[in-house]
Amino acid sequence: MRLIKASLFFLACMLLAACSEGKYGNLTDAELREKKRHCDSIPKKSPVFATGCENIKKELKRRKDERKKRSKRS
Repeated sequence: MRLIKASLFFLACMLLAACSEGKYGNLTDAELREKKRHCDSIPKKSPVFATGCENIKKELKRRKDERKKRSKRS
């Protein structure tokens, strides 16, 4: 029984973490675009930096798609 409770608690924590805004969720669109411009200006990126740049691009695309969905509803 104790193992089941611990497993359910762990699962609930993982679900809450997955639903959070993420690292870039609290940045404005202008801030994200500025970060993207910075990424685009660097020709040779380290793997870690390149991953961060890819995440910024994904967040901008997600927001763009979200705006399209909202405009279609109106």
